[in-house]
Amino acid sequence: MLRVVLSVLLPLLLPTALFFAYAWYVSRRAQAAGAEPRQIDVPWSWLAIAGMLLVLISLAINVIYGHTEKGSKYEPARLENGKLVPGRVRE
Repeated sequence: MLRVVLSVLLPLLLPTALFFAYAWYVSRRAQAAGAEPRQIDVPWSWLAIAGMLLVLISLAINVIYGHTEKGSKYEPARLENGKLVPGRVRE
């Protein structure tokens, strides 16, 4: 479960959450200055850098926690007697 959260959910949801936090901050700052909130200029370069860093972090976590023994074989999912047997790594 932790691996799913760190390798899938975190890279997908954290940049979105950061953008909404940034949009909220810019909007509040504009209101405090007495200006009318307008369309937000999106910091695309910072968002791209943050996304790349999150992908690298998730790949590193996958390498650290998701390794298998050398020489292991992957058995794909298959049907046996009408039931689905999930894939697994056999040592």
